[in-house]
Amino acid sequence: MLPRRARAPVTGPSPRFVLDPSLTELAYRCYPDGCPRGRTCCVGLVVEVSRREVRAIDTLMDELARLVPVLREGRGFANVFVDDAPDLVIESREDGACPFLFRTRDHALCSIHHVALRTGRRVAAFKPAACRHWPLVLEPERTRVRVTVEPAARRMGCVAAVAELPGWPTVLDAFRSEIAELCGEDVVGR
Repeated sequence: MLPRRARAPVTGPSPRFVLDPSLTELAYRCYPDGCPRGRTCCVGLVVEVSRREVRAIDTLMDELARLVPVLREGRGFANVFVDDAPDLVIESREDGACPFLFRTRDHALCSIHHVALRTGRRVAAFKPAACRHWPLVLEPERTRVRVTVEPAARRMGCVAAVAELPGWPTVLDAFRSEIAELCGEDVVGR
């Protein structure tokens, strides 16, 4: 399977957004201490980032390199961003993992997310939008865009049928503000 591109918010003329039924049929489960070690969205995806997001991440590099030492190169830091007009992408490691992913014995965690939380910073100010919106996917369909769930999210355990995850919110409820950010408030109000 080819990696899917995790995209930043759609810009330009407003397409007609359609909410896929999977958003209410599936529940979302977050692993606050990190994803199970072998099941994370931080492997196999191409993540687009804006220049603003790169600048924000750059302000954390010293702290990030303490968690992920390969981010340090000599007295500076590894350049993990690659030009891909109009923005940039995060260059994956040889194993396909995001360079900001760090693993403990049992978990896999985003170092950007971890540092922001640990230091009382807003995660959204540093973590790329494409990552914050996981497992949402925007699929263009002629004159409209379908908002749906990344199929790999089931395999990773992030989502499952509502009946299988009692007490967990639907994907729509868990990501209402992210869908509004991506598509506009009127889309989630329907």
